[in-house]
Amino acid sequence: MYKLLALDLDGTLLNSGLRVSEANGEAVRAAMERGVQVVLATARFYGIALRTASRLGVETPLICSNGALVKGPTDGRELIHLYLDPDLAREVTTLGDEQGWEMFTTIEDLTYMQMRPGIIPERLPGGLKIAERQSDHLHEGPPTCVLVFGEDAVNEILSRFLPAYNGRARFSINRPTNSAHYVILTHPDAEKMRALDVVLKELGVPPDEAIAIGDSESDIGMFSLAGLGIAMRNAPDEVQRAALHVAPSNDDDGVAWAIRKFLL
Repeated sequence: MYKLLALDLDGTLLNSGLRVSEANGEAVRAAMERGVQVVLATARFYGIALRTASRLGVETPLICSNGALVKGPTDGRELIHLYLDPDLAREVTTLGDEQGWEMFTTIEDLTYMQMRPGIIPERLPGGLKIAERQSDHLHEGPPTCVLVFGEDAVNEILSRFLPAYNGRARFSINRPTNSAHYVILTHPDAEKMRALDVVLKELGVPPDEAIAIGDSESDIGMFSLAGLGIAMRNAPDEVQRAALHVAPSNDDDGVAWAIRKFLL
């Protein structure tokens, strides 16, 4: 009945160690062997999604930056690329640089982050770069998104920038139960649901033949579009209420459970 599976990464396919468990990996590959198309949909930048796609053998378009970018993992073809208001990007990254926020700024093919203990720059995923000040790189091209972690940072961004930029940018707030709260700033039309709709049309799959699995507020739109929406047990109550089913947590191989129950 279902021909496509849309999977969020953090808190869903990835466990708390930010890895795909053996059980989840085997289940995803088994679904693809049965002809199910798997679409990764994440708030993270393209390089992270591409690394996971390569390990799993996923060749369908990747939904990145909460739908601001949809790009093929093999040919690099872009189905969507929406850009963030450069003034907002500059104001937020300048403040984030001063405050030392955990922040990721994506500009075209590169995503900048600050140095942290234990990081070996040479071992970072492709496209991820260390920057002492992320705001200094905004002249390199139009920004795709700014992703900021931490409850205090999220609250300050909302109070300081949302009133001035409401309608000019999307402030997607996510409050996971087992990890840091975060906000991703994107073009106002960037949304996982809209991006998934584009991918479904590209692949010729009707929405009611798709399953969407996620754990955050950003995934609720995909639940409403897909024929079956599944929330993770580690998702906030609001997200669980929006889904038709609730899977075990991301640390209990909830994706594998859902695949076995509905696809295999």
